[in-house]
Amino acid sequence: MRDFVKKHLKTLLFFTLVGLFGGFFTGIYLLESYPEEIKNQLINEIKATMPVEIDINILMGIITAVQSAFYGLVLGGIGIILAKKVGLWKDERKIESKPLLVTVVASIVFGLAMILPDIFFFGRFSDAILNSYASKPTVSYILACVTYGAVIEEVMLRLFTLSLVAFILHFIFERSRGEVSEKILICANIVCALLFAVGHLPGTFIILGSSPMIIFRCILLNGAGGLIFGYLYRKYGLRYAMIAHGGCHIVSKLIWILFL
Repeated sequence: MRDFVKKHLKTLLFFTLVGLFGGFFTGIYLLESYPEEIKNQLINEIKATMPVEIDINILMGIITAVQSAFYGLVLGGIGIILAKKVGLWKDERKIESKPLLVTVVASIVFGLAMILPDIFFFGRFSDAILNSYASKPTVSYILACVTYGAVIEEVMLRLFTLSLVAFILHFIFERSRGEVSEKILICANIVCALLFAVGHLPGTFIILGSSPMIIFRCILLNGAGGLIFGYLYRKYGLRYAMIAHGGCHIVSKLIWILFL
């Protein structure tokens, strides 16, 4: 264990620090996204239970920062172990030009795919979708997307969950085989992409409400993103999945800020 920590100390420290930073702004963004009724109820409950008065934004930020740091450190460590067992852990010490080019293209394509379907298709079925673009994204939202979203979500869904699912499927169906097959990795990627999409449903319901079209939109867009990030993780390594995840948020938010 000591050798493992020593070898991956910088990586685990990176996950933890980004978790603290990104988690803090994620907590603030989540509070901002709540309807006023839910927000006021939460504030009143906290005031009734806290022995000292504390700013609700700071408190939410601290809570999610601790949670995110835990995810980064613990799930990151377990994920590295699992990724090595299923052959998914790549050399993370350098960035190569060809995988980076593929990643940048994926960032741009999916960044457009996060915005354009809402404008030209889904917005026709839900006023809430178009209304969500009426106000520009806040600083806390952008910081949460490019830190917590790009790093911690990738640690949780790709490094940990995809590797775990691949490990389990390999154990069940390919126990006599030495290496994990491509079919198993593809199946694990599909499972994790669906989990990634479903995990966005609660936040989507808070912001946009719930309807069959809203659910379809959430599963389709986030599921497609999950498949892309999972492919990059399997093909090139975790850092490329993180770059693509963060890059697509940057592209989509720039379009939102400059053109909508």
